[in-house]
Amino acid sequence: MDYDANYIDNSFDADELNKMFVKEFIRFRKENNLTQDLFAKFSNVSRTKIARIENGSSSPSVLSLLKILGPIGYTIKIEKVKKGR
Repeated sequence: MDYDANYIDNSFDADELNKMFVKEFIRFRKENNLTQDLFAKFSNVSRTKIARIENGSSSPSVLSLLKILGPIGYTIKIEKVKKGR
């Protein structure tokens, strides 16, 4: 298998990636000992919006993600994706 540091390997479709994102979002919040209420307080994004992201009924905008992650010291990053085999 060739490794190219400029790409991340990705053979998932958009729906699978969204499900993975939601799981990672919840895991991240819990690992940082944040309730939805605390996450909302720090980010100035409503708890309802955070709950909708977590239950998959709403996809966050980039602006919402930046508002949610920034106050706790994180951001988002764009990475190249290498299509599956």
